[in-house]
Amino acid sequence: MTGGGKSSGGHVATIARWEFNRFVKWRQQFIGVAVMLVLGGLGSGVSKLVSGARTSQVDVAVVGADALGFALPAVEGVTWRPGHFASASEARATFSTDSIDGALLLERGANAVLLVRRKSAWTERLAPAFTKASQAATYARLDIPPDTLRALSTPYPVVVTTIDGGVGSRSSRLYASALLGMGLLVLFNGFASLFAGITGEKQQRITEQMLSMVAPQAWIDGKLIGLAGAAAVGTSFLVATGLLALMVLPRLLGRPGLTIPPIPTELGIFAIIALVTVLGTVMWFSFMAAIAATIDDPNSSPRSAMLMIPILPTAFAFMLVSRADSTVAQVLAIFPLTSMAVLPVRLLATAVPWWEPALAVLFLALAAWLFRRAAGKIFAAGVLLYGKEPSMAETLRWAREA
Repeated sequence: MTGGGKSSGGHVATIARWEFNRFVKWRQQFIGVAVMLVLGGLGSGVSKLVSGARTSQVDVAVVGADALGFALPAVEGVTWRPGHFASASEARATFSTDSIDGALLLERGANAVLLVRRKSAWTERLAPAFTKASQAATYARLDIPPDTLRALSTPYPVVVTTIDGGVGSRSSRLYASALLGMGLLVLFNGFASLFAGITGEKQQRITEQMLSMVAPQAWIDGKLIGLAGAAAVGTSFLVATGLLALMVLPRLLGRPGLTIPPIPTELGIFAIIALVTVLGTVMWFSFMAAIAATIDDPNSSPRSAMLMIPILPTAFAFMLVSRADSTVAQVLAIFPLTSMAVLPVRLLATAVPWWEPALAVLFLALAAWLFRRAAGKIFAAGVLLYGKEPSMAETLRWAREA
């Protein structure tokens, strides 16, 4: 890296390798996997104990049970005590000093009132149980034949068959969603190391000498490649450990584990989503590199809040899931700052014309290149500023010079 004859590409490769090895420690990665598996096993064991635990019994007094018109329903963990209180007024007056856990006050034509000292889990089970019992009693009084009753409670089946466009199978949606989620995890996991890798340079006295030997654009390119690679490795270990835990640990406890769905056939759509994910990651990494180069102290700078900006497209994508065929969704699927999250939603939910992914990829590639160039210019000027953060006007001026 100190060789004066080294090409710009050689500098990029050297910096990328150094940044990658700086944040990726293979021994720690495997130790982390082992720790996560152990914690996952402990969590699964505790979950099995909790799910097998018996619910503690509570005694609930009932006043006015005749007003129901049907028998008190069976509720897990609840024992009914009719006659414990003679009247509703007595229950209200003496409940706080009584040993009973609750008092259910029933009156014909009025809402049921449950008196408790504090809200507990068993109180949430009462309403569904009474609703089901009331419906059964109503059906019994109407003398509805069993076949008619089943027809009334059975949803009308509608089978959706995809002829052209979109992703039809459940496995296709799962794989596409996993691909997009992987990209977002890489993006967000890499921001911390990106900020540390750039703001830390501003505090090193050797930085000025480095800039005399390495072009700022080559320096920032190397950082982007190395740090993105480190984030991808860390995310891959995290995802692989999670999948392994979901597949193996439940089987060790006698439960069915995660089953990998069949490989889908819509490979073209996955290629588009993968390309958009890679380009979007490059664009947002470049954007954050430019922001990091202007920050003096990431612990106190208000600009650190700009880390939240890439979350907005993801929020838009979630809001547009049920409106994926709208004009707003189509515009956001092409707009480069939102296409990484919104275009996959449209590809998964509706038919998309061929030109829309083509425009989205073209605009996103152009935006990634412009952000990368702007990051290099801002890094060149901003990395030498220490003790003072440049104004937004200065930052925009540097970016326009790209």
